Amino acid sequence: MTAFLPVENLRGVDTDEVAAVIAAAFIDLEIAEFLVPHDIAERERCLREQFAYLARAALISGGRVQGIRECGRVIAAAVWTIHPGGEITEPDDYDTVLRSITGPHYERFRALDDTFNRTTPQDPHHHLHLLAASRRRTGFGTRLLTEHLTWADNESGGTSTHFLHASNPTSARLYHRHDFQPADFAEIPGSNGVYVYPMRRHPPADISSHSRGGVHVV
Repeated sequence: MTAFLPVENLRGVDTDEVAAVIAAAFIDLEIAEFLVPHDIAERERCLREQFAYLARAALISGGRVQGIRECGRVIAAAVWTIHPGGEITEPDDYDTVLRSITGPHYERFRALDDTFNRTTPQDPHHHLHLLAASRRRTGFGTRLLTEHLTWADNESGGTSTHFLHASNPTSARLYHRHDFQPADFAEIPGSNGVYVYPMRRHPPADISSHSRGGVHVV
């Protein structure tokens, strides 16, 4: 049945639903527990509101928000932007919005975003910000990932570069199977051992020249 559910390009009207799906999938991640400890309902709210903002900002900047629907509901989604190169910048109102959303949890969210920013390459690339499905082991996340990679490769004539931050070693290994190569993992300041895992997919013509060895994460 799942093979017949198409990948769709979503619109601004869908971003709240996209954010709810991704927030629910992320709620138990170690990073999410660091961001908002103890209070699951508050954690879900902060993530959902931040993700809705990021999805809307991606569309405004010319990125892509894609999803898979079942019975009319979004059950998997991905948020991409296309970074033109140069210094990593945030939307002008992002920090103000982040403070408003996160309140007493702001410093942890800011530490995570600063870690993302300092470990993101400054050359042009497609940037995967968020990817999740409401049910695990369905293949929906893989379908969303491969659809965008194929589209970007076709659009660029095989010269597109892609980048993401995996949230844990398990997801890093999944992305590695799609030719994403790991860089040095980075600890979030103040987290006492919570890491993000930067990963880069080189253009298809260059992939064979890069190592496909084991993912060096812990």
